[in-house]
Amino acid sequence: MTSKRKPAPNPQETEAKVRVPSFTAVRRRVAAAGGRLVTARTLETNTLFDSPRGSLRAAGKSFRVRRYGASGSITLKGVARVFEGVKSREELETLVSHPETMAQILVSLGFVPQFRYEKFREVWKMGKTVICLDETPIGRFVEVEGKVAAIHRVAAELGLGAHRFLSSSYPALWAESGKTGDMAFATRPPARVAPSRPRSKASLAAPRGPRRKRRS
Repeated sequence: MTSKRKPAPNPQETEAKVRVPSFTAVRRRVAAAGGRLVTARTLETNTLFDSPRGSLRAAGKSFRVRRYGASGSITLKGVARVFEGVKSREELETLVSHPETMAQILVSLGFVPQFRYEKFREVWKMGKTVICLDETPIGRFVEVEGKVAAIHRVAAELGLGAHRFLSSSYPALWAESGKTGDMAFATRPPARVAPSRPRSKASLAAPRGPRRKRRS
């Protein structure tokens, strides 16, 4: 699956974003309200593509190639509308097996990678509402996605008042912070090592035979 959900038949993204100092209280409140962990903390890498003239950006749209753990997706986002901090826009998304190959195809077709941004994303669900805990190079954010009424209700349950809603995208927040270049972490996360398989008691108790002498 993608970092949020499977592609919808009538795709419309509606969400609110809130900056938080820590995820501890949010996790506790989500769990107490019966929330379900969908995806544990996973590195997500996004690249925005546009024509050499920047026609998508000029039209208020964006095209994104995403790698989220072992999965990938491409997304076309339409013009955003914002009301009381909640952002809504058309979102056409589909899964891709190899996002890096998709990026190469786009470059071959004349598109240009404009901006790359990274974050660690942890996904929860409360009913039909999706809650994303995003750790980025410019801080921690909570995204609440669903119907407008559900967004306000769930955000209130999590202690995130509507007066704190942000409508800016992550690329916009990066620019607003005065940063330049790509929004990437200074160091890449260490690779996860699979735990070794424990030996059975029988194998531990079995006597070892005599060692053979090595020939010189």
